[in-house]
Amino acid sequence: MFGTEIMPVTFWILVIQIALLPAQVVIFLSRPEDKQRLRFLWLILTYIAYNLFSGLFPDKNIPINLLLQTIIAYGSGSIVAIYFIYYIYMEFNIKPFRLFKVKYLIYILTGSFLMLFIVPYSITGELQIARKMYLGVPLCIAVAYLIRVSKDLYRVYKKGKGESRLFKFRLFAGNLGLLNLSFMPMIVIAGDYQTLEQSVVNFGFLLMMITYIVNFVDKAKKETLMLKQINKKTKKATNYEMQITDQIISDVIQKLKEFEDNQDYLKGKVTLNILANEFNTNSRYLSQIVNMHKGKSFIDYINHLKVDYAKNRLEVDEKFRNYTLSAIAKELGYKRAEAFQRVFFKKENIQLKEFIKNLRNKK
Repeated sequence: MFGTEIMPVTFWILVIQIALLPAQVVIFLSRPEDKQRLRFLWLILTYIAYNLFSGLFPDKNIPINLLLQTIIAYGSGSIVAIYFIYYIYMEFNIKPFRLFKVKYLIYILTGSFLMLFIVPYSITGELQIARKMYLGVPLCIAVAYLIRVSKDLYRVYKKGKGESRLFKFRLFAGNLGLLNLSFMPMIVIAGDYQTLEQSVVNFGFLLMMITYIVNFVDKAKKETLMLKQINKKTKKATNYEMQITDQIISDVIQKLKEFEDNQDYLKGKVTLNILANEFNTNSRYLSQIVNMHKGKSFIDYINHLKVDYAKNRLEVDEKFRNYTLSAIAKELGYKRAEAFQRVFFKKENIQLKEFIKNLRNKK
């Protein structure tokens, strides 16, 4: 096509991905702290590079050394495979088994590419020989990672059985995308079937794109609903504001500070009514002041204090780190470990077990 080695399928896939790129850049820049947006932006870039270089190279009509063209073409394929696996790990918070970490994948593919492809190709000049020598390694790796990551995704699925259909769809799409990517070395070993290779490999990208868009829309809906609820609370707060004197607000804020400093939130059950009675105020005033000055509901305020206390103590107190989850929860005033685990995950977006395990590994 256009006097190059690039096939129509590859060309149109590139057109779609390049068209998506500016929109994703804008989406990322609108919220640069959102790591998921950055990850998807890099996913687009790696697929664009892969489709461009593997589609064009190697071509004798292009004034670039054929060996360099081949290295770039195969290197871009390795990069897209490595990054796709990294993307799956991060999207589903998978902690890979040591030998299946991304850095080891990079070491193995880079080393085998150098020793089994570049060296033989440089010496013999025979692309087919070098290709067959090298591609056995990524084929074995693809199968091993497919099996291992599929098990990890299934484990995530079992843990989140009560999750939404969207969550299950994302897991299924991630696994199917990984399956398609694992076919790449098989197709390349069979021969130069660019149309088949690009179609199969890019199907994984298509699945991730669909899940990203659906997840993005779902988050936007939830954020819109949250903003509406905040606006309602703000209007309600404004109606109450005139009824609460500055003296009452100042007094309650001071008592909240003492409440936090003395860690009274650890002393048994703390409810809005109980604390309002202790502060000699009414529950409506206390709730409103917490909403306005702490930026959260009273329940979240108490739970977040307990989570922050637990995090700090777990980091410095080795004995506390060795408590059972039930003992930790009891120490913080929860009757059941599951209740505190839910609160901890909601605030920190990591399971309490995983947090403690990471701390132990660091220590």
